[in-house]
Amino acid sequence: MDEYPISSVPAAFDRGHLYSPTLSLTVHALDDRCIYDYRPGDLYEPMPASPTKPKDWAWWRQNIAAVPVPDFLGLRVGDQISIQHVTSTGEGEVIATERAGAVVRYPLPKSDFSTRKHAEMYVRRRNDAGHWYP
Repeated sequence: MDEYPISSVPAAFDRGHLYSPTLSLTVHALDDRCIYDYRPGDLYEPMPASPTKPKDWAWWRQNIAAVPVPDFLGLRVGDQISIQHVTSTGEGEVIATERAGAVVRYPLPKSDFSTRKHAEMYVRRRNDAGHWYP
């Protein structure tokens, strides 16, 4: 399952988990002392780390992380995927792909306390069992 997908964002593996590495991680790929293996993205280089100051973070989020992309690690809008919640797995549909992750809509169980039928979450990683998670 450690096969790199063709993707507009970079792809990397860590102990079987697929994710898109940040710029700070990929710097090690050029360091002879530490080899970090990743597949470059077709459209984007690794993202810089998010700033800590609120205004800087808001700019980074809007102008770097939330930029729409054709796919995220091979996920495309309309794909049905398996998602990992805290203690369970379920199905979801990819409704948007951004540089920082894919937005997935998944059904909620019936509830006497809410009329909501769906929720949304970002997925950024896939585990070695094939489930996507935040």
